[in-house]
Amino acid sequence: MVHGFALDARMWRPQVEELGADYRMLLVDLPGFGPQAREVGNVEPGKELGRAMDAAKLPRAHLVASSYGAAVAVDYALQHPERVASLVLAAPMLLGRRMGIDSWQRCVSLANEGDQPTAAEVWLDDDLFETLRHDDDLFEEVRQIVLDYAGGHWTGKVTSLWSEPDPVPRLKSLTVPTLIVSGEQDLPSFMLMAEAYAKAMPSARREIIQGVGHHVSLEAAPEFNELLRRFIASVR
Repeated sequence: MVHGFALDARMWRPQVEELGADYRMLLVDLPGFGPQAREVGNVEPGKELGRAMDAAKLPRAHLVASSYGAAVAVDYALQHPERVASLVLAAPMLLGRRMGIDSWQRCVSLANEGDQPTAAEVWLDDDLFETLRHDDDLFEEVRQIVLDYAGGHWTGKVTSLWSEPDPVPRLKSLTVPTLIVSGEQDLPSFMLMAEAYAKAMPSARREIIQGVGHHVSLEAAPEFNELLRRFIASVR
């Protein structure tokens, strides 16, 4: 389970609660994220995903990934397809494409001025979180996760390096079964990225959940969990 930007493994709570009894689930905090994050400089998140699988003695796994985490999962899958049983990409980020996140530069400026708490609040005020804010309890849960993010990627103290900075030309070679899930109210830029994945990947299936936005695995947890369960069963 690979989390989104400024989040960490805690974002998968609804999936762990619903599916944890039936599946072995490995949750990771990618370098630079989570309450215990360190300023690690240059890091290859795809390689770190493989290291986590090695540590857990998982030779092969279904990778379930959200937003930024989807870019990490795809980067890893392109390098090690033999270790990927399937991909589930929720509101996926696609490297080389426009993110369309209005708050990004403001967050960078605030974090570099030493005001990480305000940077986190500005991030949470972005349209990425618009539909999540409709559920006060869920939004507060996510807010506490974001407030634990140290902002290393904004300050340059953590830099993600990619084996494929522009993966689109190679996506057609990625034939592992893939499920791409979006909330129908996600940002237009992320909907376009999801469509680009679906168009390029030979074994991709596209699902759109109505009434929710970018954080589809949180906002529509029952629907997302059911899609996930059925998809993994079909791959097996």
